[in-house]
Amino acid sequence: MQAVSACIARHAAEGESVVVGYSGGLDSTVLLHAMCSLSSSGNIEVSAIHVHHGLSPNADAWADHCAKFCDVLKVPLEVVRVAVRPQGGEGIEAAARRSRHRALDAHRSDWKMLAHHADDQAETMLHNIVRGTGIRGAAAMPVARGKLLRPLLGISRAALLDYAISNETPWIDDESNADLRFTRNFLRARIFPPLIARFPKCAEQMAAAANRFGEASSLLDDLARLDLGGLPPGFPLPMDLLRELSEIRARNLLRAMLHWHGAQSPDESRLNEFVRQIRSAGSDKKPRLDLPAYSLWCEKGQINHRNSS
Repeated sequence: MQAVSACIARHAAEGESVVVGYSGGLDSTVLLHAMCSLSSSGNIEVSAIHVHHGLSPNADAWADHCAKFCDVLKVPLEVVRVAVRPQGGEGIEAAARRSRHRALDAHRSDWKMLAHHADDQAETMLHNIVRGTGIRGAAAMPVARGKLLRPLLGISRAALLDYAISNETPWIDDESNADLRFTRNFLRARIFPPLIARFPKCAEQMAAAANRFGEASSLLDDLARLDLGGLPPGFPLPMDLLRELSEIRARNLLRAMLHWHGAQSPDESRLNEFVRQIRSAGSDKKPRLDLPAYSLWCEKGQINHRNSS
């Protein structure tokens, strides 16, 4: 309750509206219940949105469960049905997440709220580190991004379970959470239990570390903006700009540019080689980097970017 209240006080003004992404699971149930308790004074307008993916045979039952609980809480619920279509080599999990975020972004509310907690943050951080995503990936999920809020990032799942039991809030369990083919489920079931047994506070401590990585990433973005020298943060980008910078700062600028365009950086070896070619290429050379989601190529002294889809 304190975490949610502090997040609302920091970001939302009196009379603004907040929609909670509500799956019916433990985490979002706790968040919705806490938000409704806090909004009883009438200062914040609360609603809920449930994204119906249709991926489980239980999807209709989950939507019904959410509707019944929202009736109990007397909170408006919007059920949005989406078609999950993976793009650019992404898996079904990533495609479903993208569909959820698109539905949430389209909601009319002033603020959107998700129930990611400290254990989610730790899993995301470790997942990104083993994928080699660097400081930006180690920063995992921010508490606030635009109009999206995650007030529970410093709270463990165990604390949410205690809250749900003490407040007798019903929740559902998604059977796909037991499928160890999904990396997050594997980390949750096989990696974190022995870690937590040895280091009981590891989830909260990793979440705190992710927050510090986020601060470092923000500083690197500030450096990238300085290195643009007043140029707009968009492609095409002059090749000479990367040649004038040190190699480390050139890589940092290109990573930042891709992030600002919603594109994931390539692995370090491919990024390093692309930047090396840019810095050493003669006038007759045209370095190029092709990935499933986008392409980067050099032509007429400019670095160009194009999405593959």
